[in-house]
Amino acid sequence: MGNVFKILTAGLLAALVHSPANAAIVSFTGNGNFSDLANCGGSPSCSITNGGNVLKMSGATWPGNKSSTLTITDIIGTNITTNQDDYTIGKITWVNLATYNTDKYFNVKYTFSLNFTSPSNAFDAQEFNLNIQQTTNPSPDNVFNISQALLNNLGPFTLNGVTVSDIHFVEYGDGWYDGSKWTNPEGGTSTLKIKADFTFATAAPPVPEPSTWAMMILGFAGVGFMAFRRKRGGNAVTAA
Repeated sequence: MGNVFKILTAGLLAALVHSPANAAIVSFTGNGNFSDLANCGGSPSCSITNGGNVLKMSGATWPGNKSSTLTITDIIGTNITTNQDDYTIGKITWVNLATYNTDKYFNVKYTFSLNFTSPSNAFDAQEFNLNIQQTTNPSPDNVFNISQALLNNLGPFTLNGVTVSDIHFVEYGDGWYDGSKWTNPEGGTSTLKIKADFTFATAAPPVPEPSTWAMMILGFAGVGFMAFRRKRGGNAVTAA
């Protein structure tokens, strides 16, 4: 009987351990867009392509007729279920070619938006009115007004047990970023990423589902019945 009791007890514990708990899953879109291009001359002139995700700067290389570009990569995050530090939620890559016939100063609007669909809905956006200065070669070029102070307006978010905070720019590659000005040398490739921290609330102990409760009740009933039979059997031997 001792082995039967152990098996039943182990089964009940396994049912409790494997009882599913509801876990938060963070799903979001980090979307960037260029618009409102102004004061750009040069030859060829500036343009916005790829649905607002690519800014072609003025001027061109020789040979090849290529221009410097700023390219936005939209981020779609899914199945984030644990704490994350410095998780990438947005990205711009700057390829700075040594071009000629450039417009030295022009402006463009860069809008970054965050749209959360899980574990709850939330949306916010921030606009940056960029001033781009293509200085005379070989000096580095600059993007002004891409301000960390403005990006701070996006956070933190509170989403049904998840906190999204510390939203900030980080530079990777050949350039550098000082909190307001982004600089890239001639011939350089620089990526400015938007990072954030995801912090999940401590999960409560799992609550057994109805099927688990039923299994527990049947298990305890079986253990009780086995103990009862064992007791009666012992009494019968004593009486004999």
